[in-house]
Amino acid sequence: MAGNRLRFDDAIQKANDLVWAEKWDDAVKAYRRALAEFPDDVSTLLGYAWALLNASQTDEALAVYERLITLNAADPGPYERIAEIREKRGEAADAATMYFEAAQRYKKQNLGAKMTASLEATVRLTPNNDRAWAELLQQYQREREVDKAVQAALWLAYLYQDDHHDWAVEVCRQMQQFIPHEPLIGQAMMLLQSNRGLPKPAAAHAQTDATSDEFTEGVIEDAGSPVDIARQRALAKLAESIFDEDKPQVQGLSQMEVDMLIGKAIDAQTRGDYQVSQQAYEQLLQAGVSMPSIHFNLGLLYKEQMRFSDAIVQFERSITDPEYVLSSNYTMGECYQAQGNFKQALQYFLEAVKIVDLATIEHAQANDLIRVYEGLAQNLINTGEPERIQQLGETLVNFLGQRGWEEESIKARKRLDGMARSGVVLSLGELISLSGSEDVLKSLAMAQEYQRRHKVYNALEELFHAIGKAPDYLPLHHLLATLFQETGNIEQSVEKLHTIASAHEIRGETPQALATYHEILQISPLDINVHKRVIDLMVQHGRIDDALNQYRELADAYYQLAQPERARETYVEALRVAPRGTDPRQWEVRILHKMADLDMQRLNWQAAIKSYEEIVRIAPDDERAHLGLFRLYPRTGRPHLGMGALDKLIRHHLEKQRVDKVLAILEDLMSSEPDNPPLRARAAQLYLNMGNRDKALEHLDILGDLQLEAGQKDAASKTIEAILALNPPNRQDYVELYREMTGREPPAPRGTGALPPRI
Repeated sequence: MAGNRLRFDDAIQKANDLVWAEKWDDAVKAYRRALAEFPDDVSTLLGYAWALLNASQTDEALAVYERLITLNAADPGPYERIAEIREKRGEAADAATMYFEAAQRYKKQNLGAKMTASLEATVRLTPNNDRAWAELLQQYQREREVDKAVQAALWLAYLYQDDHHDWAVEVCRQMQQFIPHEPLIGQAMMLLQSNRGLPKPAAAHAQTDATSDEFTEGVIEDAGSPVDIARQRALAKLAESIFDEDKPQVQGLSQMEVDMLIGKAIDAQTRGDYQVSQQAYEQLLQAGVSMPSIHFNLGLLYKEQMRFSDAIVQFERSITDPEYVLSSNYTMGECYQAQGNFKQALQYFLEAVKIVDLATIEHAQANDLIRVYEGLAQNLINTGEPERIQQLGETLVNFLGQRGWEEESIKARKRLDGMARSGVVLSLGELISLSGSEDVLKSLAMAQEYQRRHKVYNALEELFHAIGKAPDYLPLHHLLATLFQETGNIEQSVEKLHTIASAHEIRGETPQALATYHEILQISPLDINVHKRVIDLMVQHGRIDDALNQYRELADAYYQLAQPERARETYVEALRVAPRGTDPRQWEVRILHKMADLDMQRLNWQAAIKSYEEIVRIAPDDERAHLGLFRLYPRTGRPHLGMGALDKLIRHHLEKQRVDKVLAILEDLMSSEPDNPPLRARAAQLYLNMGNRDKALEHLDILGDLQLEAGQKDAASKTIEAILALNPPNRQDYVELYREMTGREPPAPRGTGALPPRI
């Protein structure tokens, strides 16, 4: 039986008022009266449950929310409230279940942020919930939340590794496609493929940095050299392939024979019977069975027999697979080195180190680091003597061949990041290619520690020792420049930075040179020569937008040096470069405004007018330029052109139906020029067109007074006619004034009309 709608509405109104007043107990009673009329009204039940919660009647609130999920199962809100209540009671599993249910409903409503929050609450309470982690991973990837996606992937791989090992590998593989070169994912993949257990990631509520540290500690064990790892990975892949039912057909061999040959090769290689293993691999290749794992293992067997050319052929076929790219580069370097081709060997060794290095840096730095390695390889090969190249190759072999190379690379990366400047990436390859790199690293670590403790002179001593070991390693010199600055030796610091920048230029390392020049400008912002050099480098390398910004800084430097003419010349030069920028029109407008500002400060009105006229030509909607012309034309004896510029701006805004914008402009202008009749006339006309009679009369009245004060009786009489046409409250006063001024009767009232032509 339907309830009483009047009593219901009255109770709801009172309940709402009590909620606003935060009188929760009384609100509960009001909601109960409403529910007595319509007990299944969902919105009333929601309000009732909320009031109960705030009145600390948690059990009753929980019962109402549980009733709501039966009445409206699609609403995620009650699920979330139930979860919150159960979480506060310590019922973690039940709370997590309800958070997950809420997330599914938020998902259907396309409320991504709410869905994510509910899923995060789910894994916070039940970290082993693989379904929640899987959905979180998808959401993080959609939202490009890289760090969170890494955490979710690590949890999924950890949860899948025992019962669904292939799924764990696939999660890592997909993440590598989403974010290549992520070290934690790469390390997880390595552990999975070598059948070593993944460590448990950090708690789901911990920060990403903590997750990274904890996971890294779990994987930095003695994993062996890259070749050892890849060999085990290849054997595992081959073993898995035997059980793969969806294999391509081959000529001359049955599927059973292929599987038997693979098993024979694995068994023989594991036992050290390389001849039998090699023959099995060769039979597989002759039958058309081509797998990266076969090519890699066969390459290793050829290398053991010093058949280096044959080994290189096999490694060239495995190098394209991401799982073998590191070890294939390393072993190809060894093969070329054994053949005496040291330049070719160095290229492959550097490529291997680059791959290791990319796994230790942030994703955003990857492209920069790749460019650094390209320059390093070219520089070493172009300038290195054969003996030096051979020595470098041996150094890189020793580094990658040592057990624990992963841990050493991460330690070295931390040292490098401690030396790196903003916008500059340092390469591990250059560091470990130094003669005595281990001693250099130790001295560098001590210098940085002394610097952190503000023991500058101890740091200088260690740094000079390191420079003695590696005089050509520029990051050491940069750290020395920093220490000079900390001790107050600014001139020495700047001189050292100039030397570093020049060395980078000679080596073709433009990003590093630019970063160094920018450091000089931070110390000496008025160094004109450095500004000019930075502009030249940026233009030469196509960084036009950056160069245009640098032109602005150069002009500012000239202005601060009291050389305004040189500042203006700089802007003129920038204008010639602007068409090559990403948005030429925007750059031209920006530069012309700077020129106009400069000319205004020099009181060169005519030059400023020319800049504003050019802006209006290329950007007709530029409000600042129109207003600049409005103010400047009168100063050169052309007030009518000033009003013309303002009228163009007004017409432009009115065409775009921006009446409020026009009113704001006029009101602002009249606040600084209250006695300007043309402004008053335009404001009155605009208000009249809008139908705002009172505001129109206000401006017309002021306009008439201004005209009378100026002795403009004809103009004033026309203004009074316009006022009378609007039937003002004090009409008779205006009639008498009109008679007194003109000696005749005013026109008969015609109601609301338009103003006469502009005055």
